[in-house]
Parts: sequence; structure tokens; C-alpha cells
Amino acid sequence: MFFDDYTYNFVLGACARFSSASTLWRGRQLHSLIVKHGVGSNILVSTTIIYFYSSNKDIISARQVFDEMSMRSSITWNAMITCYSSFKEEKRQYAFNALSLFKDMLVDVCGIKPTDTIVVVVLLTVSHMGLLETGACVRAFAEKTLCTEDDLFIGTDLVDMYSKCECLDSALYVFWRMDQKNILTWTTMTTGLTIHGKGRQALEVLYKMEDYGLKPNEATFTSFLSACCHGGLVEEGLQLFHEMKRTFNVTPHIKHYGCIVDLLGRAGKLKEAYESIMQMPMNPDDVIWRTLLGACKIHEDVVMGEKVGKFLLQLEECSRPELTSKSEDYVSLSNVYALA
Repeated sequence: MFFDDYTYNFVLGACARFSSASTLWRGRQLHSLIVKHGVGSNILVSTTIIYFYSSNKDIISARQVFDEMSMRSSITWNAMITCYSSFKEEKRQYAFNALSLFKDMLVDVCGIKPTDTIVVVVLLTVSHMGLLETGACVRAFAEKTLCTEDDLFIGTDLVDMYSKCECLDSALYVFWRMDQKNILTWTTMTTGLTIHGKGRQALEVLYKMEDYGLKPNEATFTSFLSACCHGGLVEEGLQLFHEMKRTFNVTPHIKHYGCIVDLLGRAGKLKEAYESIMQMPMNPDDVIWRTLLGACKIHEDVVMGEKVGKFLLQLEECSRPELTSKSEDYVSLSNVYALA
């Protein structure tokens, strides 16, 4: 009794969703059976095989299956391009492969045209690599072939791409022309402005959210406060933090306090950072104490560093008493002492 293509497709999909070493082995066995029983000619099955190998980070096998296919659908192209794009953090060459594959799709003799989903993946890759000219070309293609003004995801990715490429005017132009905007769109725009030192302008954009029937959520403030940290915008970050509850009715969580501690620590305001920790309505975790300890080392404050280091070691003793060695925290405290 042989399995049909539907059975192979569903089982391979399950293997893709639960990626592990054992799952990869099972999936390869299924692939062998598919080839043996001649089911590989089914476009849907072959596409699922690509998706399976991509989920298990076997990009060579995924590309081999892709190249061997005589017929491909837009879903097949999307699976392979997404496969390359998912590796952009590890190897930059894979990101270039994703863009090269997108170009091959445009001139493919089968006449398969990119869908909005593929354009979104390509724009994400371009944003990560900071390729402004390529991004502009992809945008021009999308505007000619797709209705980008009505596409929420393409519009958001264009805002992200232009922001990361330091073209804030273009990002704002796309942003205000969008007929639809969600929380992610607003967060992307405000974060882009903040990272490039436009903190006050980002606040103005943020305040306009309510006019469009939206309110910033916890993730919005986390992204905004993190951008303030990297941009050194102390006043803007503190202003937004104080208005979270008062203006936007969002209760700060420990990650928001962590951003404030990081913001003040980077600016050398160690006393204010310490006071912020002591005034927290929840117990500070080891991440917050380590953040402040790192700032003490940078700004050579031995007294504050010793105080923070002791808090951190006591916290470790209470939360994980089974650990006899806390080398990371001892080394950090030792580095602070070494400054003296």
C-alpha cells in the first residue's frame, strides 16, 4: 500500500512545523519515498519539501529540490525566497540569493508573477541589508503591478525600508499616503524617526494615533523606548515613559523600566537609574541590575557598581540557590573594582 500525494504533503507539513534533528531525519526518509513512488512531480508536494528543508535550516537541499522542479507556482517561488531570507542574520550571501531569485522570477519563461506576499518578503530582506536603490526598484515594480496604497503589509515594509536606509522623508511620504495603518505601521514609523534622532517628531506622530482610532500598546512603547536608548534621547524617553499611564493608559511593565534604566545608564545618570529601580512596583530582575552594573563600569562609578553588584549577587542567591558559581556577575563586579 502506497501513500498518495495528499498524505505525503500533510506529513511533511507536520515535520516542517516541528523542526529538530530527528524530524529532519524523518523528513528526509519521506523525501526518499516520494522520489521512489514518483510523487515528486506534484507541485504542492515539492513546494512542501522546500518549506520542510527551510524550516530545518537545510538550505542546500531546499534549493536542489527547487532547481529540479519542471513547473513552479508563485507559492513555490515564495517558499524558496523566504528560505533564503530567513538566513539573512547568519549569512549575508543568502540575502543576496533571495534578491537574485526574485529577479529570476521576473524573467521566468513560465510567466509566474510575484504576489504581494513575495514582495513583502523581498522588502524585508532589502530593509535588513540597507539597499536603498534595490528597495526603490521593488517599490516601483509593486506600484505598477500591485495596489500598494491599499496593501497594509507592503506599505509598512516600505516605511521600514526607507527608515533603515535613512530616507525619512520618503518613509513619511509612504506612511501618510497609506489608506490603512495598524499598530505595527505606527510603531515602525515612530521607531525609525527616533533611531535617527528625530525624537520630538516621533512623539508628534505617536500622539496622532488616536486621531486614527488607534492607541499605542506595550510593544509600541518598548520599541520607542529602545530607540530612545540607542539614540541617546533622554528627555524624549523619560517624557514618553511618564505619559504612558497618564496619557495613553498603558501600565509600564518590567521591560519598560529596563529601557529607562538603560537610557539613564548610557547617559551617565546612574543615581537616577538606581532610583528608578528602587521605585519599581515590581521586583527588579537580574537583567535590570546587570544593565546598571554595565553602566557603572562604563562611567567608572565604583561606589554605585559595588552597591549594584551586591544586589545582583543576593538576587542570584535567592532565586537560584543551587548555583554555586555566578562567574558572569563576579567578573562584572571585578571589572568595576579594577577601575579603582
